[in-house]
Amino acid sequence: MKNIYLLDTNIISQVTKTNPDAALISNLEIHSQNCCISSITWFELKNGVELLEDGRKKEKLRSFLYDYVQSSFPVIPYDENAASINADITSVLIPEGKTSPILDTQIASVAIANNLILVTDNIKDFDVFKKRFGLMMENWKAG
Repeated sequence: MKNIYLLDTNIISQVTKTNPDAALISNLEIHSQNCCISSITWFELKNGVELLEDGRKKEKLRSFLYDYVQSSFPVIPYDENAASINADITSVLIPEGKTSPILDTQIASVAIANNLILVTDNIKDFDVFKKRFGLMMENWKAG
């Protein structure tokens, strides 16, 4: 099946919570065959786990990454096209005095470059990319 949804890092992180949002889990189950993550999200997830102190929590999350995330979601690279879109975005925003975290800009650029819908619950962090650069976005969490 075709990838349609690019899952933001916070969406994957929600799955590991004790009581994850029911609407999010339901949407993940319904759309799982059409979801992917960016190489930026893979970096953020793996880096977050590797920075933890050794122990059960780290091993549990490492297992989650490799047994669930890596096997369930193709990783879309931050490639030349995404980098070009990223440069176009920052060349507009920086002169206006507007900055956003580089990793968020890269994730948005991967979504735009691959015509994917970004699934995030950090709508405000990505809103400028939606309004000004055509980023498609959805929030799968309730309320």
